[in-house]
Amino acid sequence: MVDWYSREVFEPGRQPMLFALLAFLVTFLVTRMITRMIRAGKGPFRNVSTGDVHIHHVVPGLIVLLLGGVLALGSSERGLWRQVAGLMFGVGAALVLDEFAMVLHLDDVYWSSEGRLSADAVTLAAVVMFCALLIIAPNKPPADEVTSFWLSVTSSILFILFWLLPISVTILKGKLWMAALAMLVAPVGWFAAIRVARPGSPWAHFRYRQSPVKQQKAQRRADKWVRRQQPIKNWISEHLFGLPADTTGPQ
Repeated sequence: MVDWYSREVFEPGRQPMLFALLAFLVTFLVTRMITRMIRAGKGPFRNVSTGDVHIHHVVPGLIVLLLGGVLALGSSERGLWRQVAGLMFGVGAALVLDEFAMVLHLDDVYWSSEGRLSADAVTLAAVVMFCALLIIAPNKPPADEVTSFWLSVTSSILFILFWLLPISVTILKGKLWMAALAMLVAPVGWFAAIRVARPGSPWAHFRYRQSPVKQQKAQRRADKWVRRQQPIKNWISEHLFGLPADTTGPQ
């Protein structure tokens, strides 16, 4: 087990990302547990306020996230501080994204139906970080400088054409979950990129305005997708986030 961890995690340089992912998950779970206890009036925890101003946990989250980024940029690749930076990034990201809906709406919608956006943001971020953990290997440079140069040029071109381009198009088409999965399985990005965009996405806004047929097709597929995945999202929102279920159905 130790040999596997050293070979697959430590030597390739994946340990900071692993720490970030674990810190993200633990911080999110602890934060939701505490906020639900506060809401129910149980336990020793209370809201933090300065006078009449309620201090939301997105505030310390931003501070920890920024400090983690600065620490990561200023530390060596294999140093202890890079590992600490990974932990700080995970903690800060969890605190910020747990209140993503509140930041987006500029209103305290933490326990309302609009707060479901935070559930989507946290889940999507966890998937992206997990995929990044599997594919990054920053500590494995090529053997010599010549190989390094040509490998860098070739890999950059292939990276843009076969990985970054389809993922970017998938994001523009509003398929964030498919984009996250495409980070790990590149063909998923191409599959999602060639299919019709989701209604309301930037791609649909600019490309489908003059094509009502594509707009209708996009709406039909979106409604079918919502019907399939809505029960799963409702279960996660209710049992993990403590949010009301969405019973409105496709619009």
